[in-house]
Amino acid sequence: MSFKENLKASIKSQGWLTKLLRNYRDGLLFTKSYKRSIKGTNNKLNINNSARFVNSSIIINGNNNTINIGADSFFKNVEIFISGNSNRIDIEKLVSFNKGGSLWVEDEHCKITIGMESTFENAHIAATESNSKITIGSDCMFAYDIDVRTGDSHAILDNSTKKRINAAQNVNIEDHVWIGAHVSILKGAYIASNSIVATRSVVTKKFEQRNILLAGIPAVAIKDNIIWTRERIPD
Repeated sequence: MSFKENLKASIKSQGWLTKLLRNYRDGLLFTKSYKRSIKGTNNKLNINNSARFVNSSIIINGNNNTINIGADSFFKNVEIFISGNSNRIDIEKLVSFNKGGSLWVEDEHCKITIGMESTFENAHIAATESNSKITIGSDCMFAYDIDVRTGDSHAILDNSTKKRINAAQNVNIEDHVWIGAHVSILKGAYIASNSIVATRSVVTKKFEQRNILLAGIPAVAIKDNIIWTRERIPD
């Protein structure tokens, strides 16, 4: 093994040193990490020591909640908030919130999962009612001003029966999905892998076909058999 390879291996083995060098690279060396407020019992924070936080916060009010944050993840201007019991947030490695956002959980037995290497400019991701969950796959790309939520937070009733008609529903976004700016993804939405959601669209139902372009309010499939890449490719 060469000197350069030995040096890289040595740095990689020291999680705190890797974090220090990355903060230096990004101009964040002297920035505070995150504020923490945890009230309740048996709440667990499992944060890899290479995860980086800038001007962010973790707030838990409740019991038996768990937050797992993977290696080399990055959170800038992000609020992670849980209010309730037995909720869970799982963030896999190399997930980045580059400009801002929030991970918001309310009530009980809710879950937010984000797969590895997914990136966000600014997104509000909210599991807002009991037993609901949001699943975002790997290598997804979210722009800014994006809202993803499992419920409406307030009840709508049938005036005759007085029964609620807007119960929460899970949201599922598969691997390698590109979400454009100003998009809303609402309860019950399902977006299959390798798809794109166009700017300002509102997704309200399930789209199980892969490789499609969604657009509109409400969103519909306007093109199929597409693929996308993060790189700019000349015409």
